[in-house]
Amino acid sequence: MRVAFDETGFELDATGSARAARCLRDALTARPDVELVSIAQPPNRGGRILRGLVRELAWYPLELPRRARAARVDALHCPMPLAPSRRLTLPVLVTVNDAIPWDHPEWLSRAHALHARLVLAPAMRHAAQVLVPSQHTRERLLARVRGLSPDRVAVTPYGIDSRFSPGPGPPGATPYLLAVGTLQPRKNLEAALRAFERLAVDGYEHRLVVVGARGWRDAELLATVRRSAVANRIDLKGRVEELELLMLYRGADCLMYPSRAEGFGFPPLEAMACGTPVVCSAAGSLPEVTGAAALVVEPGDAAGLAAAVERAVRDPAPLRAAGLAQAQRFSWARCAELTVAAYSVARERSPRTSRSAS
Repeated sequence: MRVAFDETGFELDATGSARAARCLRDALTARPDVELVSIAQPPNRGGRILRGLVRELAWYPLELPRRARAARVDALHCPMPLAPSRRLTLPVLVTVNDAIPWDHPEWLSRAHALHARLVLAPAMRHAAQVLVPSQHTRERLLARVRGLSPDRVAVTPYGIDSRFSPGPGPPGATPYLLAVGTLQPRKNLEAALRAFERLAVDGYEHRLVVVGARGWRDAELLATVRRSAVANRIDLKGRVEELELLMLYRGADCLMYPSRAEGFGFPPLEAMACGTPVVCSAAGSLPEVTGAAALVVEPGDAAGLAAAVERAVRDPAPLRAAGLAQAQRFSWARCAELTVAAYSVARERSPRTSRSAS
């Protein structure tokens, strides 16, 4: 098969969905049964706002479909939640990572929530296939987005890069706990902070290392960190390169991941692949993805989070073994295999079939 692969969104996100799309592209490229034709919005001289307007008003409605048709492909895959919002004669697949814009728009910027409702929802209704990384995301989209047909929403779980593996942590590091996530309300890093404060009161001498870029509505969290009685033991590292993240995973005594909602959840699996015990929340897809290999608590239960971390640090061996086994279940080769199967289904979708489903 010959498939157009839209890389326009790669420039918008150095982590998360863009990183997943890059890994999927590489896994698809390694297969003999699919030929990818990479297409991306060309650069322009304007700033970010102008480029965004061109992207929404010209690239996705007009130029991307034109270029895909000119490339004589069997299908067009938009591997990030950016896609044409109108029906095309060419089969379109769109990847959607989560249903958070519909379930909890208050955790997102207004622009993000509006884009999901006004652009992404029509794109999903017109798509030949909607690809999602978890069964949880599939169920939530079918429940919240009117007009989606169950036979058009396929689960293609993401993989874990093989570089995430056991090994030495940062040289000379004192014991530390790790939290990973963009500084934004959904990631619930304040729960990790409250749990860390409880552990410090109980005599734990660990540091708390937080990896994640500045995000939306992060001022309150940063102020809380500055006011904390253990602020001198909290290291806000910001966004780090993948090699540093790998070493931080390997050296941590535990990963705390109290997110309020996830469509997949890379950090818990990446930590598990490095042999690090994981304590995560019972929200979204996290129980599905981590299986029985993590200690799971409710997102708002700081006391429960602290107790679970204490248990993980005290007896890490069972969690390490279970986590390594769980992480091995997720590979980009498997994700690519399921994606190619979805391409085949999409190719069989005629415009007439698409109309009847919407």
